[in-house]
Amino acid sequence: MKTAIILFDGPCVLCNAWINRLCQWDRRDQLRFASLDSKTGQQFFKERNLDPDELDSVVFWVPNETYALEAQATFELFKTLGGGFKILTIFNIFPNFVSQGVYRLIARNRYRWFGKFDACPLPNPKYAHKFLE
Repeated sequence: MKTAIILFDGPCVLCNAWINRLCQWDRRDQLRFASLDSKTGQQFFKERNLDPDELDSVVFWVPNETYALEAQATFELFKTLGGGFKILTIFNIFPNFVSQGVYRLIARNRYRWFGKFDACPLPNPKYAHKFLE
């Protein structure tokens, strides 16, 4: 079983709500999490020569193997969770511009629609082992 790292927008209320749910749904303990601006996130961007300020994205990353951004990251995440979540990958049948368009619409408006924390909140102690620096 491979461990996947999910990089997310730490201050985003919507992103944190999803991360909290993913912690609960990750029955095989195969997911780890870090904010985009964490040491782990910065390492990811530096190694790939990507500018984190140009991405408004969640990242799905299996170190030394693969990574996916934005909508594709969510599809990879659902495949990794397995079970009933795999059915959600059916939305991957839509052309990339459609799934990316929906993803970017939500990403652009997430602070306005859901809010923003002043700082990245601390994880539930039960799931603290899942969070990387």
